[in-house]
Amino acid sequence: MAPPNNWQQQRHSIQLISRLLNIRPNASPFTLILDDLNQRAHPLISELVRRALSRPVNVVVLSFESTRLPTPIHHIPAQTLTNGGDVLQHLTKALNDSKESLVIVDSLSDLLAIQGIDMSALFNLVAGKFASTLVGVYHADLLPIQDAQNAYAPQPLDLLKYMATTIITCRSFAHVLAAKAARERSLPEPAHGLLQSAEGIVQCLDANDARGIVLEIEFRRKSGRPENATYFLRAARSSDYNEPVKELAHGILKQEFVVLLEQVPAYSRTQDVGGGNAANEEMESTFSLGLTEKQKQTREGVVLPYFDAQKGEGGEGGRILYDMGSEDDFDEEEDEI
Repeated sequence: MAPPNNWQQQRHSIQLISRLLNIRPNASPFTLILDDLNQRAHPLISELVRRALSRPVNVVVLSFESTRLPTPIHHIPAQTLTNGGDVLQHLTKALNDSKESLVIVDSLSDLLAIQGIDMSALFNLVAGKFASTLVGVYHADLLPIQDAQNAYAPQPLDLLKYMATTIITCRSFAHVLAAKAARERSLPEPAHGLLQSAEGIVQCLDANDARGIVLEIEFRRKSGRPENATYFLRAARSSDYNEPVKELAHGILKQEFVVLLEQVPAYSRTQDVGGGNAANEEMESTFSLGLTEKQKQTREGVVLPYFDAQKGEGGEGGRILYDMGSEDDFDEEEDEI
């Protein structure tokens, strides 16, 4: 089969993200979302919930941080439960009467800290027994949890990445633009947040850009071959959805508005950190590098050395004429050599 062209590849990438956002069956049984203080996963989670309620899909949230949730969502306040068995019991009760469900864990680090909780048991319950979708958010800027009983156990984040069928990394749109502008100028990319290694800085300027969120996604096929793509998800508008009907809590999506990052005009054109065009800028200098018309005519009238020898018109040619002065010391031996 011939390799797909650029248009076919873009269409395939949009289909992948559309199936994921619309909670299609078997699109991704376990989606791992990595965020930090510079770009939280709230815009992505809100879009997942909005599209799930428009199908309709039973939405269950294991909440450690979220407090205000819409009425149709089954809210399990996991922060009040100290036993992993109680969490699974409440989750089973919320999934029993639904054919298809979406389970969201807003803090996987807090979930793994609960005594007796097992990530494989949670995955088998949601994706195996109830054939539903599990989405978990892991805060990448938190310190990893150390297992005091087994020092050789893998880190929780490594285990989550191994189990996940899709990994989404959230980036601030403003920070992505700044990094691209630095690469185009052959400058080191700016560091943000904790990577700055500056005391007291945990969140940078332009964090959580209101224009939208950049999603770096790794889709994992059943064969094990990954597919990587970077998308831009803007904030949803009321005009993107139809009016809700009586059976649905939210209107159906009219047209897909998530795009590849390279299709965003603000990213495709060359920009610097300040938002100007770096390709058309001249080198900064304290004097003018341009020439006036009079200076150009004067430059053209200058006779270059050896000009007559190059034209072959005779004359002095390329011979060097030198008159010795009184201070010159003539050495006959060097002259003979």
